[in-house]
Amino acid sequence: MPTRPLVFAAVGLVGLLLALPVPAASNPCPSNAFMDVSDSPGAGEGYPRPRLEVECDGDELVVSSNAIPHYEFVQITPNPLVELNRDYRMPLNPKLAEQPSPLPLLGPSGVAINGIPLFGPNEGPVPPPGFGDPIYNAIMDSCMGHTARQYHYHALIETCFDIAREANEPSPILAFGWDGFPVYGPFGCRDEACSEIVEFKSSWERLRAPRIDAWDAYRFVPKEGAEYLDRCNGHTHDDGDYHYHATATWPYIMGCFSGTPSADAGRESDRQLSRRDGGRGRPPGDDPRPTVEQVSRAAAELEIDEAKLAEALRLTDGRVAPMNYVAAARALGIEARDLYEALGVTAQLPPPGARGGPGGRRRGAGPPRQGGRPRGPRPQGPRPRQ
Repeated sequence: MPTRPLVFAAVGLVGLLLALPVPAASNPCPSNAFMDVSDSPGAGEGYPRPRLEVECDGDELVVSSNAIPHYEFVQITPNPLVELNRDYRMPLNPKLAEQPSPLPLLGPSGVAINGIPLFGPNEGPVPPPGFGDPIYNAIMDSCMGHTARQYHYHALIETCFDIAREANEPSPILAFGWDGFPVYGPFGCRDEACSEIVEFKSSWERLRAPRIDAWDAYRFVPKEGAEYLDRCNGHTHDDGDYHYHATATWPYIMGCFSGTPSADAGRESDRQLSRRDGGRGRPPGDDPRPTVEQVSRAAAELEIDEAKLAEALRLTDGRVAPMNYVAAARALGIEARDLYEALGVTAQLPPPGARGGPGGRRRGAGPPRQGGRPRGPRPQGPRPRQ
């Protein structure tokens, strides 16, 4: 009679299960971290009303927005403010990855609590030479936003989110990265007991004026002190929770993804692809990371020192930066076309005679022209930048 042994076995199994530790509950849906924009003033007369909806679907946080700011829009670039409806998905229970990964060179890297997308700390390629630090180049409005294909942020200002924080209070969540980790404002607790409020600081240092190719104008230099953040502009608190902090200096929001980003990171349809070649060619930010073999082969073909080529491609010193062959070619003083071809990268390059990007001079074209536009103050006025 097998019934009784089976019953006893089942009872024993239940007892064993009850004795096992109960796994920690998953994070609750953080919908209350987001703003209610329905009663906000909005962008102004003639613009659509801002729209923001937040829900949790299984193990994903879903933010639906039309990328219209909840405050008056002030046009900084020639690009108009347009309604762009998107559903953004990111992990509800983020986990640290084994290695950090680069932000998109162009396109969204997260979303703020008012539904406006975050972009990385570089601007776009238009007008050339481009890819500079948009804050340094003073092409942002007072809330650190501007328009390209859509209105987006390159930095975060607490007061722009209707936050009235007391001096003895930590900053609230201002955004979420595409890897699911929250981005808090710059102020937080020094320790778990919150005995002191400090302003968290970036550990990146500026090497030169970041007018162009901002990722090559800064370097991450680890620093001692609880107020200094890691390469991605985040840290792990004593309770084991990881998060980012917005900072007053580069990279302003995030320097890389500490977790695994969702497929929405740098979404192709959200990128500003206007270029000097009329949009032909591989859009910057789509460049694949070259292998060691590709770099070695390209260095021999281009007659360039291999270490110098790897440095220009941002492959040394543990760097985690978006790939940009145009910027690498510019640093090497060669044409981007030559670099693409030497690396064996498949790309729709612009036709011969058209400059596929400000990569410098072609091999055999003689010395670079001296002089050119003086390096005085940059003219003010709207310019089509990311």
